[in-house]
Amino acid sequence: AFHVEAVRFAVGERTLLGPVTLELQRSRVYGLIGHNGSGKSTLFKAIMGFVRLAKGEILVLGRPAAAALRKNVVAYVPQAEEVDWDFPVLVEDVVMMGRYGHMGMMRIPKAADREAVTSALARVGMSDFRKRQIGELSGGQKKRVFLARALAQDGRVI
Repeated sequence: AFHVEAVRFAVGERTLLGPVTLELQRSRVYGLIGHNGSGKSTLFKAIMGFVRLAKGEILVLGRPAAAALRKNVVAYVPQAEEVDWDFPVLVEDVVMMGRYGHMGMMRIPKAADREAVTSALARVGMSDFRKRQIGELSGGQKKRVFLARALAQDGRVI
């Protein structure tokens, strides 16, 4: 599913991470383990297009990562510190954000989008919390909501 070839991250001439080369196969679960600050999150942010590579290439299902992201192929579950928990948004709205790639320019949900949100919330055991503000939830509940968002997105890779 993922091919990372000689990826390097740098600030100026200073290399922060790399070179990294790895291959992740489809239909498998992987864990990326390392010390704090070793670049695990940076690597995932690069796959999602949130940070630029100094060198190297990332392919997702054989496509350049940017092209795969435009096709809604990859769903992402962010770390807690990347979210403003004080922003007033309902749980169901956070999960609906996963459907944006399936909606038109106006982002008006259709019945299929609402069904995908309902199904995703049920799969993670959060149906009863759909009308709650995201900031009111416990840490574990917040993670489950963002997993539901990724499931609702219906990407080929999470």
